[in-house]
Amino acid sequence: MNSMNVYNLSGGEGNLCGRFKNILPHFSKILSYKNLSPNKRFEGSNESSIYYNGTDNFKHCLYKQNGKQHVTKNDGKGKTYKNKSKLLFINSSNSPHFNLQKKWNKQEGLNYLFNRKLMYTQGNYVNNVYPKIFSSEKKNYSIHSLGDTVNGSNTFSNEDKNMNYENNNGNNLDAYFDQINKYIDVDMYKNKYGDEIYNEIINLYVKRDIPKNYEQKYFLKNVKKSIIFDMDKYNDEEFEKKIEEEFTNNGVLINTINKKYYSKKNIKRMLTILNYLPLLKIINSPMDLKNLKNKYLPLLSHELKMFHFFLVNITGGHFSAGLSLLELQLSLLYIFNPPLDEIVYDIGHQTYIHKILTGRKLLFLSLRQKNGISGFLNIFESVYDKFGAGHSSTALSAIQGIYEANWQVLQSSKNDTLKSEDNYDRDYTPNKFHISIIGDGGLTGGMALEALNYISFLNSKVLIIYNDNRQVSLPTNGKCISGNRPIGAISDHLYDFVKKNEGENLSGSSQSSKENIINESGKKQNIFTNINYDYIGPIDGNNVEKLIKILEDIKNKGLQKSTVLHILTNKSSDFINSKSPINIMHSIKKNEIFKFNLEELDNCHEENCNNINEEFKKEDNEKNDTTINDDEIFSNETYINVYTKEMLKYLEKNKNIIFISPAMLGGSGLLDISKEYPKNVYDVGIAEQHAVTFSAAMSMNKNLNIHLHIYSTFMQRAYDQIIHDLNLQKIPLNIIINRSGLVGEDGATHQGIYDLSYLGVLNNSTIISPSNAISLKKALKYCSINRKEGSIYIRLPKVNTLSDSYMKNYLNMDIMKDMEEIEKIEDPEYARNNYFGKSQIIQMANPDKKQKEGKKLVCIFNMGSMLYNIVNAIKEIEKDPVFSEQFSFSIVDMIFLNPMDTNIIDYVINKNKHDYLITYEDNTLGGFYTHFNNYLIEKNYISKHNLLVKNIYLPNYPIEHATYKEQQEFSKMDQQNLIHRIKNYLTSNLE
Repeated sequence: MNSMNVYNLSGGEGNLCGRFKNILPHFSKILSYKNLSPNKRFEGSNESSIYYNGTDNFKHCLYKQNGKQHVTKNDGKGKTYKNKSKLLFINSSNSPHFNLQKKWNKQEGLNYLFNRKLMYTQGNYVNNVYPKIFSSEKKNYSIHSLGDTVNGSNTFSNEDKNMNYENNNGNNLDAYFDQINKYIDVDMYKNKYGDEIYNEIINLYVKRDIPKNYEQKYFLKNVKKSIIFDMDKYNDEEFEKKIEEEFTNNGVLINTINKKYYSKKNIKRMLTILNYLPLLKIINSPMDLKNLKNKYLPLLSHELKMFHFFLVNITGGHFSAGLSLLELQLSLLYIFNPPLDEIVYDIGHQTYIHKILTGRKLLFLSLRQKNGISGFLNIFESVYDKFGAGHSSTALSAIQGIYEANWQVLQSSKNDTLKSEDNYDRDYTPNKFHISIIGDGGLTGGMALEALNYISFLNSKVLIIYNDNRQVSLPTNGKCISGNRPIGAISDHLYDFVKKNEGENLSGSSQSSKENIINESGKKQNIFTNINYDYIGPIDGNNVEKLIKILEDIKNKGLQKSTVLHILTNKSSDFINSKSPINIMHSIKKNEIFKFNLEELDNCHEENCNNINEEFKKEDNEKNDTTINDDEIFSNETYINVYTKEMLKYLEKNKNIIFISPAMLGGSGLLDISKEYPKNVYDVGIAEQHAVTFSAAMSMNKNLNIHLHIYSTFMQRAYDQIIHDLNLQKIPLNIIINRSGLVGEDGATHQGIYDLSYLGVLNNSTIISPSNAISLKKALKYCSINRKEGSIYIRLPKVNTLSDSYMKNYLNMDIMKDMEEIEKIEDPEYARNNYFGKSQIIQMANPDKKQKEGKKLVCIFNMGSMLYNIVNAIKEIEKDPVFSEQFSFSIVDMIFLNPMDTNIIDYVINKNKHDYLITYEDNTLGGFYTHFNNYLIEKNYISKHNLLVKNIYLPNYPIEHATYKEQQEFSKMDQQNLIHRIKNYLTSNLE
């Protein structure tokens, strides 16, 4: 809200009635919306106020701006205000005031008049959406529900009557769903599915005119109703038991989900959303889905888009890929019979629709939340998730493995006495379908190409659905050395194939059978037919009617050999294009589409409504979930932001810096670089092994400075190349490891908590773990120096960098001095003697205190991005007199591994005589602490100095999806847990 203040004109009670209170949030949205913001439509300040009257007879609300009051009529107590400036009037009663329009139109500067019926209030929805727009220029405009003007026309300004009131629970969600309809572009359905479906969509989702007998109309037979429709009959314990039973019957492994996500409160919230989606509301499983009449599948497709927009906006998560495959996921579950039929998706980030339709729609408020449903497929979450994933290019290998296992079992049962290889019957096919879905990005991965070769070689009768949207998971269509081509040769080849055959068979022709399509397309050779696949396509993958037709044909006729179905899809929408046509909104943050508070899903009864100012204050507090302490700790820049800015500076002086990424330009910060220096950027696709060896070979040219960008989790896929091609040859490559350490909501498949373990064993490679922006800048300066040999790995976490004030006040850094030192590192001799392999002392205990005061000395050695946790924990421990009287603390940020700064370890032990040594790192087993401990053992320090050593590292088990903070807490690595762990350790070892 734009500094909205609310005042009571009546002097009566300070509480708003529930009806008027429900208007206010949407009044705020009108003011803040791009075409009606105060900045654009009203002159002056953004500050605005609403005046209201607490008495029942008050007929108007007052809008105030720039210190001037504007009210239209008597306030009920004889007080009249004059209009002096531009006015937005909202009539908050049921009384129409059209008789005032003529009078108001004459007033100078009057821009807008909204009748109350336009607003979204409790128990009412639009009867006639016809706001009267006035201006001195007398222009004719039409407005969307939230005030958006679109070329003088308005999809949602339908003057048809009979709006459905029953599904409006008084929570003012109408405006959100109207806006989502706009983003989806409802008008496209007329061309795609014809007038009948288009009119159904307008009636159901724009007018919300839902027939009372809609289940009989749209479904073949009545669907078994969920327990949620009778939840009020049961107490909480009974409901929990029954809903768990329902989830289990629908294939959900509910024991993996926190009970709070299916509490009555959250289920009621989901039901409030589902009231806008009448078909999805009663579909709980693929069996329910199959009862929907075939012709109405486009309606469900639209509902799923609305659900996808609304829920992913609330939780955050992968966005555009799910839109791309929405119709396909729906069609596969409608035609085939999972979990009997085996369906495997590559990566799994695009499968939210699959999850929704396989019993998990009621759990979607838990998406990517701690102990909620995963953002990827998860075999521990549902029987419908046949093979878990998170990384790309695995689906073809997985589906062939599943097929061959089933074939082996059936072959054995058919005749287990046959031993000769000649008697193996490859035509003996399991009585089920094996389907794999992979995108054009996934097919750039070497693993996928290996599987593509072997599937054809064995003639494993699987159906490969090739999703062609000319996008990798993150965009590769930024400018780079290959131009704007996003994928590579295979994609180019198939794109040319599609263009050549356009008009003959594109997007699903009128041909009715799979056999005809294969015969027609088979005459046109492509990469699939050339390696002995049956090929079908290309088909419009976003047209559910055409998909159903071809999939039904495939099911009826069966597969004679390995088969590829080529579908063309689109990740985009009007909203996505308007937001970011390059990034295609691979994923979105919470509230990125529109701001939404979950409490808006809870019924607001008038007697329970608080003063509106308190509500606004509460909303502000909820939005600011970052504590004051965090604001002091972190800057507004990520490590990637710092990297990109620094590299752009370097490129001004040296054009020989080359950047390479396996399909992660956006997440690696290289899009901004590629815009200005496209010839300096290579995107090799989802091909990590190739990326490492390709980069290594380029680095052998001493005239170039190569930076390979790769996510920590994806670097695991190229470990052989890292050892064999890079490390053994001592090649001087710079590897920027993105998302090292904990990663938050992406969860276990994407954690970067192993890299110190598997890189630490490489003797010809240096690992640098910056804990702040200055440390990163020093590392980048060092990488700019020409060196003869040895790779450098720089670990960049996903979190923001530390603020200048925090570095100064808590890390005791002299920022100006450090900035000067960055420039000195250009001198190789200075860098070798004063930077390379050197740690940073945050604080050092005075050994005199040990002798004079009898204190025990404790030193914490940090490695990685979570330095602030240990610093904050020690500051708190030092405030505790029990510990400050007995212990004195040192903190060292180690920064380097290979070489590890052994000089500082020697100093702490030999000269400063520390008693306790603690290591802390953002890695799991086998990381920094193993090198530290090995050094202590090698020098015989532990027994010689009677040292007590404790290692604190991330747990050696999967850390599932949750926020970054929650993952720290769960792992007992956050500030509060560190305080507890360190105190316990120290006290338990006191003599």
